[in-house]
Amino acid sequence: MRAVISALAVSIALISNAQADQIWLTMDQVRPLKLEKPAEKIVIGNPAIADVTVQDDENILLFGKAPGLTNIYIFDENGETLDNLLIRVRSTSGNMLTFNRGISRTTYNCTDSCEATITVGDDPTVFSGVTAQVNNKFQQATQAANNRPE
Repeated sequence: MRAVISALAVSIALISNAQADQIWLTMDQVRPLKLEKPAEKIVIGNPAIADVTVQDDENILLFGKAPGLTNIYIFDENGETLDNLLIRVRSTSGNMLTFNRGISRTTYNCTDSCEATITVGDDPTVFSGVTAQVNNKFQQATQAANNRPE
């Protein structure tokens, strides 16, 4: 019975440590992180999901780019692993939908209807389509403002 309790205690400790290394970010927001030891090198698993800006060897800024999961390895000057952070990025609202087709990804903002939204890491053809729509709306607004009677 003691062996089972000891094994359970070790399991709980391991789970707690794993959860302590998870960092939640919100898309398009920055979160500062102070490192316990000076870092020499930082490697990001998927830079389309999260990115890092280094302020100095003990302070970094984590940036959530797109909803998803990635990790960040932090190494010291000897190449030894200081930390492996699990980074989870959530959207700014619960109304986001990410649609994957093979390696192609499109993000939609769904309120009354779902519309493609520009999100880092999505298929570039989505960017051109949304950009064209924005430019079209801008031209319509400009023409309407220019044709307005004074």
